[in-house]
Amino acid sequence: MAFLYEKIDTLCEAGVGAELPKYIPDNLNPNFELRPYQEKAFVNYITYFESKIRQKPTQVLFHMATGSGKALIMAGLMLYLYKQGYRNFLFFVNLSNIVKRTEENFTNETSTKFLFADEIVLDGERIEVQKVTNFQYADPNKINICFSTTQGLHMDMWMAKENGMSFDDFDNQKVVLISDEAHHLNVDTRKKMSAEESESYHSWEQTVQNIFSRNVENVLLEFTATCDLENQAIRAAYENRIVFDYPLQKFYQDKYSKDILTMCSDLPLMDRTFQALVLSQYRLKVFQDNRLSIKPVILFKAAKIADSKDFMKQFIEEVQKLNGAQLHKLSASTSNFTIRKAFDYFSAHGISLDDLAQELGEDFSAPITHLSHQAVKIFESVGLAVCFVHRLPCYIISGRQSVLLCLVESIRLLSAVWLINNRQ
Repeated sequence: MAFLYEKIDTLCEAGVGAELPKYIPDNLNPNFELRPYQEKAFVNYITYFESKIRQKPTQVLFHMATGSGKALIMAGLMLYLYKQGYRNFLFFVNLSNIVKRTEENFTNETSTKFLFADEIVLDGERIEVQKVTNFQYADPNKINICFSTTQGLHMDMWMAKENGMSFDDFDNQKVVLISDEAHHLNVDTRKKMSAEESESYHSWEQTVQNIFSRNVENVLLEFTATCDLENQAIRAAYENRIVFDYPLQKFYQDKYSKDILTMCSDLPLMDRTFQALVLSQYRLKVFQDNRLSIKPVILFKAAKIADSKDFMKQFIEEVQKLNGAQLHKLSASTSNFTIRKAFDYFSAHGISLDDLAQELGEDFSAPITHLSHQAVKIFESVGLAVCFVHRLPCYIISGRQSVLLCLVESIRLLSAVWLINNRQ
């Protein structure tokens, strides 16, 4: 069976595809010029929405790499659907910090990341965007957006409170539901669920489906960067829903993502770990030389959280004992160009290996406690144990085959980490 986006490509090739309405780019922030793949995402959705193959209520998934501008697609689709008569938009996601960030991007006109133009003008009328807590008294002449976590939405539906959302909000009116990080919404597509997952599914996911199915004109827009199409259950569920497919591989091939350098080593695990520390310190020094306030972040990968915690303990013990002789041995044992470049830098700048070992011991072993419990839980939920260090958090993930070092130019709330599996 063909994917939905492949069917849409066929329609476009037959000359019956939609065109991108001029009012969409005209009413988005002019600082965010649409890229070709974003224009294609709009065209795909509009082609499907206006075609005979559209199913009602309408549920589609945008499979797009992180950093490819999913939020801008959401904003543009709000403009399009407003023109189709939709006024009420319900945005929900699994994590509260993403809700707050998204609310800022959609409603704070003073933010540099505000998604809309200074003035939204549709059919000669100025349209305002407003945040609402429910839709019972929504303004029919505005874009009304309610922001919620998935779990919070479930609680509001089943535990009535003053000015809160209720199922009554969705009776006799059509609503656009926007689900970010949609892989959290569809846990039932897995072959097996844990008891906790099963209980969760039969609560908040059923709530979302209940809302969605209350009106045949409702629309559910799902967005995710991680749709596992190798999972046959997920593939079967989404073959006819993926309206646009732009995963990380395509994002990278189009040269929009950052290049990632992977290096393999057959040294023992702790030696590979020290290699990562040396590279991190080298990068830090180069940034400082160029007066750039950038902090490198190191990640080590493990299959289990317990393994990560064990390795974290071992890591702290070993880095506190690190000395110049160990680093000299490490330098002599590698022919890797990048690592050699790092050691040559230290030598050229008068940093002895003893001094380097002392720096690493100080920077990567002194604990701090300011990171929130919620943030720790976020990391642990994706398999990370957090090692708190003096200069920055160091996320310890022990790996059998490789040590991955990632450079992160900025960290906001330490709420998201990209793990790239280096399959040997």
